[in-house]
Amino acid sequence: MLLTPRQMLAFGELYLKRGTIQGKEILAASWIDASFVPRGRSRWSEQMYGYGWWVRPVLGLQTYYAWGYGGQFIVVSPELALVVVTTSATTADTARRDHRDAVWGVIEQVVGATAAKAGRLERHR
Repeated sequence: MLLTPRQMLAFGELYLKRGTIQGKEILAASWIDASFVPRGRSRWSEQMYGYGWWVRPVLGLQTYYAWGYGGQFIVVSPELALVVVTTSATTADTARRDHRDAVWGVIEQVVGATAAKAGRLERHR
């Protein structure tokens, strides 16, 4: 898919709000819930995968993320009512883990700051 950051955010918010937009059901909440259930494991790492979403704890909080080309991520944290969207250069070498690690470092900072503000970080350390 080719999405702008705003479209990525809207997609993440659709999942965060369990399939509803302005009170209207677009996707069944049961599908949203089912898509976040781990169903397989990456053969390259310990990362789990649901229906279109990777599952990854961030600072002890369960998050779900869609991973696009070149470090494009839509991260959903239902516990924090948070969606984080990142984009980066599509020219970054996919074999370079340090690029992905840098993007995840930024995501962790945002999740950590949100969790601290909500008073939920201490509980997960």
